[in-house]
Amino acid sequence: MIWERKPIDPRRTAALRAIHETEMYLAECLRHPERVRRIPIVRVGFGKFPKGLADEFWYGVLATT
Repeated sequence: MIWERKPIDPRRTAALRAIHETEMYLAECLRHPERVRRIPIVRVGFGKFPKGLADEFWYGVLATT
């Protein structure tokens, strides 16, 4: 019997890889919640972020990747 291989779809491979990486990241966050970087929030109509908070937050997020 001759087996016919289906061509590998690179988009499906990339999607499966992204799903796997996300699963691993979330599992690590659940194992070590103290390492998770929280996204700062302010309830609408109840305050404002201090100047520079967005820059500080994104610098911390992007510097660790």
